[in-house]
Amino acid sequence: MNRRPRRDPEAISFARDQRARGNEFARDVWQMLRNRRCRNQKFRREYAIPPYTVDFCCVALKLIVEVDGEPHQTNEGRQHDQRRDRYLAERGYHVVRVLGYEVLRNAVAVRRRIEQVIDERIEGRAPSSPALLPRSESEHHSLSPRGRREPE
Repeated sequence: MNRRPRRDPEAISFARDQRARGNEFARDVWQMLRNRRCRNQKFRREYAIPPYTVDFCCVALKLIVEVDGEPHQTNEGRQHDQRRDRYLAERGYHVVRVLGYEVLRNAVAVRRRIEQVIDERIEGRAPSSPALLPRSESEHHSLSPRGRREPE
């Protein structure tokens, strides 16, 4: 008998609340990912991986997409994200972080980057963790697909 482990009811309740209160950026990314719209991969929204709840998760690829708003830009927020990413990586997950404002500025680039990481996961190449999207063209430096700073 192949039964799934029981999910924590508290975590499920929290995830449902998060889905109801999701921000505009997360809603836009969800429209990219839902119903297998991105490389025919199934993503779940506000998926509980106790003790955390992630924005979007493709369970089959162990791929997480996190949409980072203002709270993630503080020192405390970045430290929390690092601890969380480390925890998730230890469990085999790969985290792609998307800056919220970048979703509005350049949704095409956001989608391309997510598709690139999906392709890498499918092909068995593990991208460096966590993956960061390139910064906007208006900034002086961009991040390479591997997350390293490069002058433009």
